[in-house]
Amino acid sequence: MRNPFVDAVRAIAVVTVVLGHWLVTSLVDTPTGMVIDSPLKHMAALTPVSWVLQTLGLFFFVGGYAAAHSKTPFLVRLKQLAVPTLLMLGAWTAVLFGLVLRGVDQDTAWNIGFLVTTPLWFLGVYLVLLGMKPLVRKLDEYSWGVLVPVALVLVLPYAVWWAAWQLGYAVARRRILGPPLLVLGVLGYALLTTFGGYPVSAVGIPGATASNLNPPNYATLALAFAQIGLVLTIAPALTRLGTTKPVAWLNKRALGIFLVHQSALITVTLALSAWGPLPGLQQPPDHPGWVWQRVLWLPVCAAVTWGWLRALRDRSPRRAAPPPTAEVAAPASAVRTPAP
Repeated sequence: MRNPFVDAVRAIAVVTVVLGHWLVTSLVDTPTGMVIDSPLKHMAALTPVSWVLQTLGLFFFVGGYAAAHSKTPFLVRLKQLAVPTLLMLGAWTAVLFGLVLRGVDQDTAWNIGFLVTTPLWFLGVYLVLLGMKPLVRKLDEYSWGVLVPVALVLVLPYAVWWAAWQLGYAVARRRILGPPLLVLGVLGYALLTTFGGYPVSAVGIPGATASNLNPPNYATLALAFAQIGLVLTIAPALTRLGTTKPVAWLNKRALGIFLVHQSALITVTLALSAWGPLPGLQQPPDHPGWVWQRVLWLPVCAAVTWGWLRALRDRSPRRAAPPPTAEVAAPASAVRTPAP
């Protein structure tokens, strides 16, 4: 049975991550080839947008919740993820080989390949955490269990995502209050970025010497805790949202959309490159008007994303069942998670 609260959080995470990449990533056409750029590099005033659109912590939070209830064997899940991933990589290998044969410079080909493969680290961490289910379950027996991955961030940065996963696993079994987690996360992020030397942006910026995502760090963890605390605080509203048809549609295709959304943006950029640098697409994102120009391209990117999903023959990972109808009560855990 579906949990509409968790379905809503998953849908929000997918939409915000996709919008984040589409709005802050640009493949700019220059005389020496295509280079990766970002409006965050040129317009510091947009930095707070990254705090809203970088929601990977929510992805791992709902992943941990789903793992607590899932009975799908690990090898079956591995196949569900591997098939569309290999199909996509095979397609891009052929495209890049063809571009190089036509004279595209190696730096451009490298930048395209980098953007295509950037989301794939998520799948690797996701599979590792799925394989760690016995350890996650054991830690969940203790109220301090989440502190183990929190401490490990010192030596293993990707434990940030384990901490979010562990919280999701815990929410599937007990009540966790949202407001204290929200306050802890917001204060932690503010202190770490103000006095701890961590970048203010939640995402990497081309040319910057440091990033909060590569590798993740305690600022990344603080942001994840703040976002998880927020969704737990507004859980009643999200539970209602989770019963809608758009949320059900997104949940069935969440990981597939995550996998191909960068490919969709690059496909649009390359397909229209013959028309010259177009505003909001291949032109440098160095002025406020570029943001609004890019927004006009979002429906095109969404249509091409759907095309990629169809090209992979709907073999992207899916969620099996629709959310509960009005006649079917949501699971008890959906009722336990709202803030008091």
